[in-house]
Amino acid sequence: MNGKNPTLSSLLAIALAVCAITLPDATQAADAISFTPGNPWAQTVGSISKTDDYHEYTVHASAGKTLKINLISRDPNLFFRVLPPDSRKPLIDTMTSGETSWSMQPAVDTDYTVRVYADPGAIPRDQVSKFALQVGVF
Repeated sequence: MNGKNPTLSSLLAIALAVCAITLPDATQAADAISFTPGNPWAQTVGSISKTDDYHEYTVHASAGKTLKINLISRDPNLFFRVLPPDSRKPLIDTMTSGETSWSMQPAVDTDYTVRVYADPGAIPRDQVSKFALQVGVF
């Protein structure tokens, strides 16, 4: 074998490297909640299904202001969690609390992640549950 012909293992390594670079991330990217100037409230509409059982949003809350979140849905099996940065421990998980609204006043400027989700076992295969997520910072 000469130095100009690649070996099978070299070609396999190159192919694997290309695949690793081009494969999409399996996690969903969070959508940023944005506010219209002068309006402390924003609303987004989404849906949850058996195969797409959560959706994440990020929201910036300023120190001393109230962050309020409302989840509106006809499906009683939709819930939300609020996660602080760099933490997997939610500040609230409405599956355990039973609430559809939640608020707090952060001590420092913080970006939070809001995850709207359903227990996949509670969603029939062909059902799509719609929701509105209202977020206020005032």
